[in-house]
Amino acid sequence: MKKVLIIVDMINDFVTGKLGSICAQKIVPNIVALIKKARNLGIPVIYLRDAHTKEDREMAIWGEHAMKGTEASEIIPELKPEKKDIVIEKRWYSGFVDTEFPQVLKKLGADTLIFTGVSTDICVQNNVGHAYFSGYKTIVPRDCTASIDEESYELALKYMKKIYGTEITTSDKVL
Repeated sequence: MKKVLIIVDMINDFVTGKLGSICAQKIVPNIVALIKKARNLGIPVIYLRDAHTKEDREMAIWGEHAMKGTEASEIIPELKPEKKDIVIEKRWYSGFVDTEFPQVLKKLGADTLIFTGVSTDICVQNNVGHAYFSGYKTIVPRDCTASIDEESYELALKYMKKIYGTEITTSDKVL
């Protein structure tokens, strides 16, 4: 089994900024520990991060956020990528759309994707869906994901488990 750890949208706007939340801030230490463990085990770490332009369709839904080239779109300092980590900018909820992400996963020989980050009910769930449709096994450590709304968070976890067969676990059991 070739696992890859994926950090979804742990950027300034979604943790402490415009669309940030206490829930997103609370998962940071768990993700830090999981990244460290993954690196020690030689598991690749990929960061997917929103980097929007004014023309992106999401602007009509969410307003301006995570604009490409701004600090708002940067990964939070606590999770700063290292040289060997991979950072992929995305303009849609899913990193599988209009990015090099699918090719990177193929090149890595990945078969199991561990998704962490925000928002569980939007970007994490959409990435998990695309991963499922692309033939990957998916794992979501619940203590490494968050949504602004607890009800949406729980519904997203149930949906991913039921519809995509995602393994819902915790960060201490995932690796």
